[in-house]
Amino acid sequence: MENLFVALVLFSAILHASWNALLHLSADRLWQWGMMAVPYAVISGIAVTVLPLPAQASWPYIAASTLLQFAYAFALIKAYRAGDFGQIYPIARGLSPLLIAGGAFLFAGESLHPLALGGIGLVSVGIISLSFKNGLRFSAQSVPAALLTGVFIAGYTVVDGMGVRLAGNAFSYIAWVYLLWSIPLLLTVYRLRGGWNGLFWQRVMAAKGMAAGLVSLTAYGIVINALQYLPMGMVSALRELSSIFAVAMGWLFMQEKLTLRRLLACALVSIGAVLIRI
Repeated sequence: MENLFVALVLFSAILHASWNALLHLSADRLWQWGMMAVPYAVISGIAVTVLPLPAQASWPYIAASTLLQFAYAFALIKAYRAGDFGQIYPIARGLSPLLIAGGAFLFAGESLHPLALGGIGLVSVGIISLSFKNGLRFSAQSVPAALLTGVFIAGYTVVDGMGVRLAGNAFSYIAWVYLLWSIPLLLTVYRLRGGWNGLFWQRVMAAKGMAAGLVSLTAYGIVINALQYLPMGMVSALRELSSIFAVAMGWLFMQEKLTLRRLLACALVSIGAVLIRI
């Protein structure tokens, strides 16, 4: 069972990098989030009518996750406006495994083998180093937004890791979280983009946005289920291998440079992942 969920989390990493790349390439990232929220709302709305209610003990976690995911969405948009995909994504994602491992220890009493902790550290260091551009130079606007995004990622992951274990049904938990945060997101985009005509202004782009939403929902659904069986820090670190895929996508599709430094960082992340599994 553990090996199965490790493999699924690695697959979710590919999906996660894919929808982030689509968001970064969008000419209007707020509008793209609105399109992504459509399948969130529709699928989760259907799911909550057929699935049992999550256990009462999980509802405070559902509420907290809803707020954190909503804040994460807007922090990510702001970060992508300010910097390159190949720089922003690794900073945001690289910070979270260490924060999640610490949060899981403090709030959920999870402890990891020292080798696994070392692997998580290598993954985080390797991922963050992927963002190095021209030495240690960073955009003064992009880095704070990327760091804040990483804090929100860690926050909702720890909350979800604790909440899903109390919910009794992982799919019910996912459905309620996505329903409760996608509706305010849709209404926000609706208001800012001048109604439904403004929201669905181009059918092809709308279809791409909703496809990205399906990919995102699938990726996090896998992660939520994995959090029931694997330590939060391990799940987070394995999921953040998506940064390697993000670098490859930036190089292949966005004309971003693939330097020796980034290749070495990818190797460091891979070694960290191996240590986690050992």
